[in-house]
Amino acid sequence: MFFERVARQDATPAGAQPVMRIAIVGAGPSGLAVAIALMRRLPQSFEAWMIDAGDAPGAFAEGAGGAALTAEPARDLSVLPDRPDDFARWLGDDLVARGIAPLHGPQDLHVPRALFRAYLLRRFSEALALRRDVRIRTVRDAVRHIGPAACGVHIGFQEGESAVFDHVFVATGFGLAHRETTSWQEAREVAARISAMESPPPLTLVGNGPRLAAVLLDLRARGFAGEIRVAVAPGGLPHPHGRGPDGAVFGQPPATRSLKDAFRYIRQECSDAAAREGGQWQAVVDAASARLGVVWRNLPPAARNRYRRHLLPLHRHFSIRIARDVHRRLAAEIETDRTVLVPLRQGPVKDENTVDCREIPAARALAGMLGCDPAALFADECGHLLSDGAPLPGLSAIGAVASGLRPGPFTFAETVRQAYRGVLALPSRRPTRAFGG
Repeated sequence: MFFERVARQDATPAGAQPVMRIAIVGAGPSGLAVAIALMRRLPQSFEAWMIDAGDAPGAFAEGAGGAALTAEPARDLSVLPDRPDDFARWLGDDLVARGIAPLHGPQDLHVPRALFRAYLLRRFSEALALRRDVRIRTVRDAVRHIGPAACGVHIGFQEGESAVFDHVFVATGFGLAHRETTSWQEAREVAARISAMESPPPLTLVGNGPRLAAVLLDLRARGFAGEIRVAVAPGGLPHPHGRGPDGAVFGQPPATRSLKDAFRYIRQECSDAAAREGGQWQAVVDAASARLGVVWRNLPPAARNRYRRHLLPLHRHFSIRIARDVHRRLAAEIETDRTVLVPLRQGPVKDENTVDCREIPAARALAGMLGCDPAALFADECGHLLSDGAPLPGLSAIGAVASGLRPGPFTFAETVRQAYRGVLALPSRRPTRAFGG
């Protein structure tokens, strides 16, 4: 297991007053959002372990992935909920410093993800600089098991070591099922190997989200001219964002316990809103996503599981979109005879010429680590995990991994809101360990 201390050396020394020990499983945007929320809103001293199988904090957009554009525009990427335009302002200042004058306001831009990473790390460093009572550790190892302990939550690591924490935030994004770096590395390796063959077979990409679009366009930009087959998951290719930031407004939802009645309400509201919005279906879907979270509270477990089994993948697919320019380039590529759409085969997606680019919030993988039934696992609005309606003390799910457990807006802004709600809802308890303990 690899440790790297990233907090200042003059942090509270070992043997001092006990502090809360917190684990953040995931070191990408969701994990950084949780860490920043902790430093800005948790008043007591704490030690946080940022745990990731291969990436240090902020490494999510290194290499080829860093050149891909953010799926969301700048206006939706603030990590500070009290300053929703924070990233757009930071981006504007950065562009001015580089001597660049964008044709449109920075709030509408989709920027290279490496730039978004730089912003998150800047806010992370600023928050840490203000907290002399906080220590951050990074841990490079895979989490094998999460379970209750006598005085907290136990995490077992792949390499055999373990640790106990007062609270654990699972903020793995889509990486719990299939890591982003794996998709990029495998795609380039397979393309290089196929290109060297005398009679090259087609390269197959599997998925239907922003990662698929970015990997496909990257392969073409790097000169791969072979046949690419795109095996699309349900819903087809990723959709573009709408033409503006304004969302539709829905009325008060009914207090129904029927999934059928809930979707009858959503369908009627969508129809009314579509007429008002002039056909901007993206604004309607976004408003429906926010309203569905309210309806969700009243649904019984059986109805929630029906939604998760049959509707969640499509709901997520129409909610997570790509930049309009990226969508145009993707559509143009699909129209060529060198890139073709093929049906997605059932069963495991793996052969030597196939690259898995799916982005799957792995509720099943999380349930496996917790040792509970995936159908019984849910997350409330603060991200607290429940199994069969009973709270799992000391456990929260934040971001994309939580979106596999409950509906809601599938946006970074919602991830940030979840992070702050989760931090503010932390129980006040006396920690049992000191720094270094």
